[in-house]
Amino acid sequence: MGIPHVSGDKLKSFGIPLPPLPEQTAIAEFLDRETGKIDELVAEQRRLMELLKEKRQAVISHAVTKGLNPHAPMKPSGIEWLGDVPAGWTVRKVSQLFRAGKGKNGQMLTKEFCGANEGEYPVYSGQTENEGVMGTWDQFEFDFGEAGVLFSTTVGAKAMHLRQLFGRFSLSQNCMIIWTTSNLCITRFFYYHFQPLFQWQRSMIPDHMQPSFRMEDLYACAIALPPTDEQSAIVAFLDSELLKFDTLTAEAQRAIDLLQERRTALISAAVTGQIDVQTKVASVSAPE
Repeated sequence: MGIPHVSGDKLKSFGIPLPPLPEQTAIAEFLDRETGKIDELVAEQRRLMELLKEKRQAVISHAVTKGLNPHAPMKPSGIEWLGDVPAGWTVRKVSQLFRAGKGKNGQMLTKEFCGANEGEYPVYSGQTENEGVMGTWDQFEFDFGEAGVLFSTTVGAKAMHLRQLFGRFSLSQNCMIIWTTSNLCITRFFYYHFQPLFQWQRSMIPDHMQPSFRMEDLYACAIALPPTDEQSAIVAFLDSELLKFDTLTAEAQRAIDLLQERRTALISAAVTGQIDVQTKVASVSAPE
């Protein structure tokens, strides 16, 4: 594996410090020990991020399927992924409350096309990097204003990756938008409600199959429909609670970034003689 922009001849021309073998051994022992400590701290922060992610999803799932009142009477929904739901909620087919659609220019709106026709309007695709934005275009296909619309990827490992989009935009391939046709539905609530549904749908796809999610798959799903005042209360609760999780996750990521910077600086300092490694190794190995 080569180094980008560095040829073999150029690499051969580089000068490097060459400490005596005992000093090389001391530096290696020092770095093995110290970078091992840093790597363990990084692993702890990554485990914390995974726990926060799991807890975040559990909070969403509980709120959108059980409601906020722990004393509310419950009833069987008859739907596997929902389980029992509050007695005041109804269960409906997605097809009764929502419609889905794809962009008419999906095949034309490639990364190359967008690069040659850049504009102010985002073009979303099935990718999950850059918040799903593949490029921009000087035209738009959809305008959902401040009300927003749901967006889902449809093919690949990230199939059923859900977002809420606002304003004017277009769609490339391997994605669709989902909008409500009923005044009984608050889009933001169903942005949260569809998340455990899509998670369950993904879990039903065998590992050997390419994940996909068609409009007919969506329409066949059943969902819970709380009264709109409960939908609003759940949205307010989740927007507030998830902000706390996002803050903690961002802090953990900042800690990882700082630790990795520290690791790189430590290696650089040790191998260039800026740290008296032999003294440090001797102080650690000396008997008490």
